[in-house]
Amino acid sequence: MVSLHEKRQVFRSDYVLAAIVMLLTLLGLVTLYSASYLFALNQQWRFGDGLTPLNSNIMVCAVMLVMFPVLVFIKLDTFKQGWVVFALVLFTVLINLLPFVPFFQKSNFEQGVDVRRWIIFRFGEREISFQPSEAIKVVLPMYLAYILDKNSERLNKFFYGPLPPAFVTGVFCLIVLWQSNFSEIVLISIISFAVCFIAGVRFRWFALAAVVFLPIVYKLISGKGGGHWYQRLETFFSPDQDLLGSRYQTEMSMEAIRSGGFLGKGIGQGNVKTSVPEVHGDFVFASYAEEFGLFGVFIHLVLVGLFAGIVFQVIWKSRDRFSQLLAFGLVAPIVIQTLLNVAVVANAVPTTGVALPFVSSGGSSLLMTLCASALLVNLVRRHVLSSVQSPDKEGWNGR
Repeated sequence: MVSLHEKRQVFRSDYVLAAIVMLLTLLGLVTLYSASYLFALNQQWRFGDGLTPLNSNIMVCAVMLVMFPVLVFIKLDTFKQGWVVFALVLFTVLINLLPFVPFFQKSNFEQGVDVRRWIIFRFGEREISFQPSEAIKVVLPMYLAYILDKNSERLNKFFYGPLPPAFVTGVFCLIVLWQSNFSEIVLISIISFAVCFIAGVRFRWFALAAVVFLPIVYKLISGKGGGHWYQRLETFFSPDQDLLGSRYQTEMSMEAIRSGGFLGKGIGQGNVKTSVPEVHGDFVFASYAEEFGLFGVFIHLVLVGLFAGIVFQVIWKSRDRFSQLLAFGLVAPIVIQTLLNVAVVANAVPTTGVALPFVSSGGSSLLMTLCASALLVNLVRRHVLSSVQSPDKEGWNGR
């Protein structure tokens, strides 16, 4: 007879989680290759040996072959030290200010036309970009987990409960707003609110935040000052207008999904995807749905669901508050972005500009998604080892 303790050693949820991350990453590379093939040919024809969307993600995967094991085996108690957390926060703030420094802007940057979202690194004639706001999705959960765990006994007091998270989140949001990235602001705010909520911050502080910030949000997205977000909302709620203009991308995305049927057309066989503008970016799921069909969409969502389910199981069973908050803060952006991106591509919500984790082009997004995934594997691994050592007392104690 195989004991329950031995079964636990055989079925390691951290191994399963790592395997799911690998599958999602490989599936993302295949999908991106198929979606960006024609674009890459055109880009190389125009820019010589320019860095194509697939090249960018492959480079990130190569870097993560080294970084992933480091993040999986690093002692998570490191992030319980205040000086480490505040150093990471300060570093993240500084790198998010670099896009406003002319030296780190692209060589043909046009004032008043181009947005300042990327840090540009020059290697001879080649330019490689990094979007620093992606780092916030990893560093902010670390800070929130640290400060809310540290002040767990005083969360009902304004200066110890809502103020520290609100201040740091506000700083990040102001910088990202300066970068003209409203979608990222919404995602950062959701992460912060969600982590604070499960940490036990009183509901009245959320109500106060809503009273203060909802008018500001309305002002940002309404009228002429709303820019792209106002246009996106107006387009979404006026589906019969401008079918060949701002709605064209969404309409062609829906056509690609419909043409895929149940089993899809096969990898590289999609033809409607070529009519979707910038299909390798935020609308890459349209290419995936066309070539993998409804069955492929189901498989992708199941993998993401298993990914989240394993992490939430650890959150539920863990006895360490810091690990619970950190795990939730890291997994939430991945799940939210996946559901939001799929909803946008399916025309269920207005266009947001949110990338699809593991799949969309942009090495910055993939890099930080894999960093978050590695830390989640680390958290699950610690929980599993703790359970094996003390089978009668499940849960990781933080060491």
